[in-house]
Amino acid sequence: MTFPLRTDRLVLRFFREDDIETLTAYRNDPAVAALQDWALPHLEETSRALVERHVGLTDFEAGRGHQIAIEHEGRLVGDVHVGLDEHLGVADIGFSLIPDAQGQGIAHEAVDALLHEVIERLGVHRVVAELSKDNLASARLLERLGLTFESFSVRSFWWRGEWDDNVYYSMSADQWRRWRDRPRSAPDAVRLVAITEDNRKAYARLAVHRSQERFVSSVQDSYADALFPERHEGVPLVPVLRGIEADGEPVGFLMYAVVPDDTGGLPFLWRFLVDRLHQGRGIGAAAIDQWFDAMRAAGHDHVETSWVEGKGSPQSFYLAQGFTPTGDYDGDEAIGRRPPLRRAGKASPMVPQNP
Repeated sequence: MTFPLRTDRLVLRFFREDDIETLTAYRNDPAVAALQDWALPHLEETSRALVERHVGLTDFEAGRGHQIAIEHEGRLVGDVHVGLDEHLGVADIGFSLIPDAQGQGIAHEAVDALLHEVIERLGVHRVVAELSKDNLASARLLERLGLTFESFSVRSFWWRGEWDDNVYYSMSADQWRRWRDRPRSAPDAVRLVAITEDNRKAYARLAVHRSQERFVSSVQDSYADALFPERHEGVPLVPVLRGIEADGEPVGFLMYAVVPDDTGGLPFLWRFLVDRLHQGRGIGAAAIDQWFDAMRAAGHDHVETSWVEGKGSPQSFYLAQGFTPTGDYDGDEAIGRRPPLRRAGKASPMVPQNP
């Protein structure tokens, strides 16, 4: 008997009759139902039929969908859909959570536990999820679970009386294991290295999450922009490209240019990214500190960068690195300047190569 399945904080179980009232209520809540695929209003008899389909189940079954209740501190707070094909090779997933349970990692904990079950115990080799193009919160959760963007289909999903665009995320079992086993701790050594013929392809393969792509240019696009650089007062900027290496592995990319001004030149951080598998390890901050040190050593008193504002943007990262918004904009990007190049009490023991 597999269910109920317990995690650190949750009980995952099949629905039962005493869930009907709560299930009906949150499926009619606009904050929950806005981008979900069920019909509205969600009737009590629909909830009852869902519960009846799960009576007697104690485990997943091939060739059917399962709606699994999420119980937190004795309260029903949402559910996870897990559909399995008849060969137990492919699983499709979906999830919903009541508003006051969101933002606590509950959905992540629930879905992650169920992914472990279907991949490691049942042998599922592919996991898929589909969602509205407007459902950015769910897209970010899928990315935190290890899924990656697969495709975007225009007006392909019939939804509440009209055709909607559809976004597909997926991952293989091997990709899930790689995501699960990715390094989480800070690396022993971070350094900036020159981009060369020998390493350019390795750095070009780095990528951020799809939800971050509207804020961060790819390495390939940066290569192209370096070949055809922007102009400042009619003079082409000279880009400097650097790879970010952590414990000998390519993990990020940095590109800057020194913009001519009345002080003799202001370094502008033009592009910056850390690969999705290595985010959250402190690599970005270490690389920025090394760049600060290199610019100070070159005699510069200030540096600048810019960012697109909005939920999920890198603004909070740059503010944490000491950049202050100037109030100016370059198109739709806010410009930030960092007056002192070294933060008080901040040491940067890792010296960049070829600064």
